[in-house]
Amino acid sequence: GVNVLGFIKGKQPEPPFMVLTAHYDHIGVRDGQVFNGADDNASGTAALFAIGQYFSAHPPANSLIVAAFDGEESGRLGANAFLKTPPVPASAMVINVNLDMIGRDPDDKLYAVGTYAYPFLKPYLQRVASAAPVKLLFGHDDPTQKSVEDWTRDSDHFAFHQQKIPFVYLGVEDFGQHHKATDDYHTMSHDFYVRAVETAIRVVQEFDANLDAISKGRN
Repeated sequence: GVNVLGFIKGKQPEPPFMVLTAHYDHIGVRDGQVFNGADDNASGTAALFAIGQYFSAHPPANSLIVAAFDGEESGRLGANAFLKTPPVPASAMVINVNLDMIGRDPDDKLYAVGTYAYPFLKPYLQRVASAAPVKLLFGHDDPTQKSVEDWTRDSDHFAFHQQKIPFVYLGVEDFGQHHKATDDYHTMSHDFYVRAVETAIRVVQEFDANLDAISKGRN
């Protein structure tokens, strides 16, 4: 497997750093059918490029590590490798924003997962939600809610969580297309996807503006 990393230098080039992630692998070919994985996770991978382009043109206050991970479908292999030999000390990585399945929802719902484990992040996300282009909701991270899927372990953000690095995972409830050959470009919610990426940019901006406080909350 191969991880692909980028670095956007902030106006303050020293730590702390933000880490923006998405996995670019999918499940491949099964019984002669190609599983393109438009939502899972071409949507997150393409968002990395769009968000990286935005912050290259509008430099953040804090530097941003952009990571496209391989091997997520095989057990978060790329994310685990990244954190085993990180490009900067793990203590300098204050927040992970992970994008995995952000491209399809008929009800305009995008979930921000992670505030159950890191409640000090919720006020920042609530500010984003108050004016977000999509319905930014909270949930899918409370293990006591047995009737709701807990996504805490479901993508690369869990590797950061294991290292006690706070995370926010942005994703949708794409139950109908998940790991199916119909997860393809023509079944995407295209207008929603654009607004989901715009929302992700706002999330990164909010964290960037408050990274020192987030760092203190982590500790």
